[in-house]
Amino acid sequence: MSAKNVAKLMLQGSRQFSKTSIASSGEVAPGYKKLKDIQAKFQKPDGKPVFLKGGTFDNVLYLTTMGLCVLGLAGIGKVLYELSYPPKQSDE
Repeated sequence: MSAKNVAKLMLQGSRQFSKTSIASSGEVAPGYKKLKDIQAKFQKPDGKPVFLKGGTFDNVLYLTTMGLCVLGLAGIGKVLYELSYPPKQSDE
């Protein structure tokens, strides 16, 4: 027996062990069906970006993030203004 034949036999044997009864019977696992439904929801061309397709919770997270970004930018602007125009020193 050559090494090529041994490799073929090993490959065929590993294929037999890797197949499950569900996959060979033609049935689809319930988790797989649920996953496909979720994927279809996110791929629907409704004009929304993918990070907002999850529903109300995604909208709340997005708006919270945008609000915090605006507050952060306002804080940076305030710091830059205070550093640019320091308070005048009074001579007493």
